[in-house]
Amino acid sequence: MMPDQATTIYLDHREADCAHTTVQSYQYRLAKFEDWWGERSISELTKQDVHEFKQHLRKQGLAKPTLKSHIDTFRGFLRYMTRLDVVDEGLVDVADSPTLRGKENVRDDEVTADVAHAILERLDRYEFASRSHALILLLWRTSMRTGAVRSLDLDDYNSGEQYLTVEHRPERGTTLKNQNEGERMIALSDETCRVLDEYITEKRCEVTDEHGRDPLLTTKAGRISRNTVRGWCYRLTRPCWHSDECPHNRDTDECKAACNDNYSYECPSSVAAHAFRRGSITHFLRNEMPETVVSDRANVSTDVLDQHYDRRTEREKMEQRRDHLDNI
Repeated sequence: MMPDQATTIYLDHREADCAHTTVQSYQYRLAKFEDWWGERSISELTKQDVHEFKQHLRKQGLAKPTLKSHIDTFRGFLRYMTRLDVVDEGLVDVADSPTLRGKENVRDDEVTADVAHAILERLDRYEFASRSHALILLLWRTSMRTGAVRSLDLDDYNSGEQYLTVEHRPERGTTLKNQNEGERMIALSDETCRVLDEYITEKRCEVTDEHGRDPLLTTKAGRISRNTVRGWCYRLTRPCWHSDECPHNRDTDECKAACNDNYSYECPSSVAAHAFRRGSITHFLRNEMPETVVSDRANVSTDVLDQHYDRRTEREKMEQRRDHLDNI
C-alpha cells in the first residue's frame, strides 16, 4: 500500500468520530510523512524508519507542542495500519511523543509586530487589496481565529459604520469555536476598511458557496478553505518573502521552501494562521489595550489569554502596571 492510499484510508476512518477541521489537521501532518517516505510501500516501514522520521521532524525546528501533535497523529495512523495488518506490530511503540510539562504545553509560535508590519507593508506596496492582503489584515487587526475569518459573509461587513458581525451558522456550513458564545461585533479602522472596500470592488471573486451564501473571502471555487488560509500564512511569513533575507543562511535560489510555495511550510520561520492571532493579542496588550477589551474582541477568556496568548514577559507586565501608579 502506498503512503497516499494509507493516509486516505486512515482519514476516512477518522471522519466518523472527529470534526472535519480535526481531520484536515491530521491530513496536513501526515503529508509530511508522505513527502518523507516517498514512493515506497508503507509495509516496508521498520522501527528504524519510524525513529528516523521522528528525527526528521525534530530537525525542522518545530515547537515542542507542534512536534508532539505531529508525532501523536503519526502514532494514531500507525496504530490503525497495524489493526489492518498493513505494517508490523511494534512500530507504534517506537512512535512515542515527547511529554510536555508546565509552560512547554504552551505554543510559542508568534508573528511579532515587526514581522506583521513588514508583511502588510509589502502587501500594501505590491499586492494592494488582494485576497492575501485582506486576509492578513483581518487576522492581524481583529485577532480572529481562522474559522471566524472563513465564516464571514459579504453582508457581515458594514463599510459605512466600520465593523464586522461574526455569527455561528452550523446549519449553513460555518461554525465558531465557542459556538453562539463566539458571536460578536468587531470594530474596524479606517485603513482596514479602505483595503476591504477595494478588495470587494476590484479583487473579490463573485461566487457563492454550496449553501448559497456570499463569502467575504473567496477563491474561484467558493469560500476560502482552512488549507488555503494555512498556505497563505506559511508563504507570507517566510523571511525571504517579506524581508528578502534568510536568517537560516540558506541559498534562496536553492532552498525548496523559498523556490516552491507548496513547500513554504518547510521554512523554519514560517508559521500558520494562529500565530497571527497570538501576536496580535500580545501587540494589543503591549499597547495598553485593557485585558477585558482584548478578551471580548478576540473571544477568549482572560485566563486562557494569560496562559496561551499573552507573550509579554513578567517584567513588561510590571512596567506597564507601574505606569498606572501615578493615577492611584
